[in-house]
Amino acid sequence: MAYIICEPCVDVKDTACVDVCPVDCIHTTEGENQLYINPDECIDCAACEPACPVDAISMQSDIPSEWESYIEINRKFFETFVKPESADEGTGEAGKTAQGKQQGIPEEFVQMPEVPNSRLRTPYNLLAMLGQPLLGAFSAKFKSRLEEMAGNSLVFSSAVSTGINSLVNLTLYPLILFFIGVKGQSANLFTSEGNLMIFLGIIIAISEGIYRFKDEFSSIVEQPRYGAAFYGWFPSLIATPLLSGLRSALTVQRQEERTTMPGAVLTDGEIYSDDLRERYRRYGMINRVTELAHHYEVEIEFPRWVPNSVAKKENELPDRMPDYAFEIQLSSPYLPGEHPAPGSILTVQTQLDDPRFASVIGRTSSFPNGFTNITPISGQPEDFQATYRDKVLTIIVSKSGTCESLGLEPTVHYAKLKG
Repeated sequence: MAYIICEPCVDVKDTACVDVCPVDCIHTTEGENQLYINPDECIDCAACEPACPVDAISMQSDIPSEWESYIEINRKFFETFVKPESADEGTGEAGKTAQGKQQGIPEEFVQMPEVPNSRLRTPYNLLAMLGQPLLGAFSAKFKSRLEEMAGNSLVFSSAVSTGINSLVNLTLYPLILFFIGVKGQSANLFTSEGNLMIFLGIIIAISEGIYRFKDEFSSIVEQPRYGAAFYGWFPSLIATPLLSGLRSALTVQRQEERTTMPGAVLTDGEIYSDDLRERYRRYGMINRVTELAHHYEVEIEFPRWVPNSVAKKENELPDRMPDYAFEIQLSSPYLPGEHPAPGSILTVQTQLDDPRFASVIGRTSSFPNGFTNITPISGQPEDFQATYRDKVLTIIVSKSGTCESLGLEPTVHYAKLKG
C-alpha cells in the first residue's frame, strides 16, 4: 500500500522527500502545484514521511477523511505522466537525445551476488570434517556458528554432526552403564544385571536423540536447532566464545559486522537503520540475467537478515531471515496453432510463510509478504532447472528445447514446468 501526498504540499512542493526516496518514485510536472508518489514504484519504505516538513505524506490507509480526494488526484496524475528521463524521443537543450533512466535500484546494488561469508582454513576444515562425531555433542549455538564459518555443509553440518554423535551414543551409553553395573567385577554380557544396563543405555541414547532432533518433527519451526548431548553442555560454555574469538585465525575471510547504508528511516525516538541492500532483496530487486550460447542463467537474491526494527524487538524475531517459499512459472505468450512468439515469460513468485513472522508480514514496509519477479526470455524453451543455495535462486532456461539437452550437471532442485 503506497503513500499519498495530500493538501499541505499544495503550493509548497518541498523536495526533501525526493532527496530521501531510494527508488525515485516522487514526481511532478511543470504547472502542477504539488508532488505525487507513483504507487507502482513505491516500495513503502517510509523514508519520505518523516522528511516532509509540512507533514503532507501519509499511508493511503491512514489518510484523514477530508483529504481522501487526493487518492484519486494522485491516480489521475499518473494516467498521463511520462518520466522525462525515460522518454524515447526528443532532445535536450544541448541537442542530445534524452537518456533512459533505469527505474528501481542504484547501479551499485545490481549484479552483485555475495560470495560465501567465510570458509575454514586448511587443515581446520579437515579437522572439522573428521571431528563431527565429537563436535556433534556440542550446543546448537556452537554448531550453527561453526557451520557458518565452514561455509560448506560438506565440511561441517549441524544436522549431520548431531546425527553421527547420536549414533555414537547408542554404543557409548550402553557401554558406560554396563561397566557401571558390573562395578569392577568380571564383565559378563550374559548376566541379567549387565543386560539391564545395556538396555537402559540404549533407551537413554534414543530418548536423547529424539529430544535433540525435536525441531525436525515440528511443522512450526522453520530453522531447526540441533541440541547438545548431556556431556556436551559444559564444554560448549567454553568452546563457543573461544570459537568466536578465533574466527579470524580459523577462517580465510573474516566476517565483518554489518554496516548500515543510506536509507535509514527516522522514527519518534530511537533511529532504526535498515540495510539498503537487504531492503531491495526483500522486494526481489537484486537480480542478474546472463545470456550464454544456448541458455539463460537468472539469479535472484533472497533476503538474509531480519531488519533491525521495532517489530523485530517486539516479536523477538531471529537475526537471520528464513527461507522463502517460491514458485517458478514459464509461460509462452502464444496460443496453440498460432505462430510462436519470439519470447517467453519467466515468473518467480515468493512468499514468507514462517509462522514466527505472521504478526508482521504485510503490515509494515520492512516485512513484505513476498515479491514477484518477472523476466522476459527470448526463444521458446520447453522447461527450466532451478537451484537454491546460499539465499540465491539460480534458474537455467534453455533458449530452445529442454534443459537436459544442454548437458548441464544435475541441479539440487528441479522445478517442473508450470503455466
